[in-house]
Amino acid sequence: MPRRKKKSREIAILLIATIALACGIFYYLKIRPVDYTNVSQEIDGVINEELVKSGVTDKDLIRIYREEKKKDNVTWVLVTKEVRVPRKIKLETYKRSLADSLKKIRAHVYEVKQSDKDGWLSMKIGKRSLMMQDLLLRYPLAKYRVVIVIDDLGERKDLVKNFLRLNTPLTFSILPQLSYSTLLATELKNSGYETILHLPMEPEDYPGTNPGPGALLVSMDSSQIESTIQKDLKTVPGVVGVSNHEGSRFTANREKMAQTLKVLKKEGLFFFDSKTSRHSVVEELARDLGMPVVSNQVFLDTKDEYGSICEQLEKLRGRALRFGTAIGIGHIQRKFTADALAEYIPKLKQDGIEFVNFSELLKNEGYP
Repeated sequence: MPRRKKKSREIAILLIATIALACGIFYYLKIRPVDYTNVSQEIDGVINEELVKSGVTDKDLIRIYREEKKKDNVTWVLVTKEVRVPRKIKLETYKRSLADSLKKIRAHVYEVKQSDKDGWLSMKIGKRSLMMQDLLLRYPLAKYRVVIVIDDLGERKDLVKNFLRLNTPLTFSILPQLSYSTLLATELKNSGYETILHLPMEPEDYPGTNPGPGALLVSMDSSQIESTIQKDLKTVPGVVGVSNHEGSRFTANREKMAQTLKVLKKEGLFFFDSKTSRHSVVEELARDLGMPVVSNQVFLDTKDEYGSICEQLEKLRGRALRFGTAIGIGHIQRKFTADALAEYIPKLKQDGIEFVNFSELLKNEGYP
């Protein structure tokens, strides 16, 4: 074979090998799995730091969803977050401050929508052309709203008249399987009041403290939990939601609360966490299930003293004026709660505070 022909063939083989190697490297880089989950977490961390600096706390989180995303060989997490911010925060200032902090980690704000009139700011944030956070900030409602729940109805029917005379929207929370549970639920609903099932749950010192008939216990399996809830609901007809009576142990149990919330979601009911335990997992689980959830913020009558109840109502007032909404719990059997409310309701109304039920509050939170 002539030398020139042999050399040309060697060059051709080398060229083919080079092209094949380059194609192989390109193909490997294209299909090699790339996980940007840590980048999503880093962006979320920066956003949270900016929110904390602005005075936002966990209680201001309205909802959050995390969704794993995948495109070709790339995986990341999209966080959708809605947060209520105090009116003292200027949305324009927050937007600039966040953008500056994101630049430090080479992240970007890809899209901004803002309504100064309605008081909200929407930002789509990401890195490497991937959207990793859909953030919505909004001010509290222009009209201040308060929900007051009166707990523990069912044993006596005469005490409710003390609260009906207030002529104010109140939510009545009724215990199941008691002498007047069904009667009170029916009469209150027919009178236009909103009612919820006050579902007994196991406390930390059970059986030292008995939560009452129809209680959910951590020893129950999922079928027992569902059958107990169904039996309780039959004795308290027409409710729109459920709250926990006692339940410091039960509401901190992730497995049992998840089983409970799934039943309630199937029934189309929201959950109101009375917050009898600081270890409650209710809000987190309910948000994961995409179901409406609200939490108590002020116990009005832990002390059955007129002055103490007025002090708690003042706390409720301050919270409503700061955040736009506030929720408080009183109890049907307390001696001074109705009288303290009679004094404070006109004062709160003078501040522009409106008394609403849960359905209206949740509707304004974006739930149907």
